[in-house]
Amino acid sequence: MSVEQCKTANWFNVGEKDGAAGQESRLDKYYSSCQKANIVPNQKLYEQGYQKGLGYYCRPETIFNEALEGRGDFRICPLDKRESLRIYYQVANGYYQANAEFDRSQNDINYYLKELERKDLSVKDRDDYRKRLYDLRINSSRVQSRYQDAVRNLERFKAERGLR
Repeated sequence: MSVEQCKTANWFNVGEKDGAAGQESRLDKYYSSCQKANIVPNQKLYEQGYQKGLGYYCRPETIFNEALEGRGDFRICPLDKRESLRIYYQVANGYYQANAEFDRSQNDINYYLKELERKDLSVKDRDDYRKRLYDLRINSSRVQSRYQDAVRNLERFKAERGLR
């Protein structure tokens, strides 16, 4: 936060924005930034806004959608909501992780296949790439199975809870 922003900050709105974004409280950072201008953030207003913002963020659909994108965390939410939000995060994040692993695996396989087409590849590198490709292909079935399980879990979870 800049010195100018410190001077004009509506601390309730700043807290609300941080909470709604699923951020941890950034009040300490604001204290540090605003200290340069001899401005002290209004902790009470910030905390009130932050709690209101968390109310927007700590909803099942928000936690679910954020986790599908590899972002967010239910643990930022108040303790009394965490347990009910945990499953939304776990299912969506499980899908995100499995999908990312599947993509990495496919990209690695494609990389080594392309490299093996090179005419200037040394015999040693060619043997090394073949071994890596072999290992990747063996691991690929496990990765693909994990991905398919995650897709099934995700679709079942969405259907059970009326999510899109």
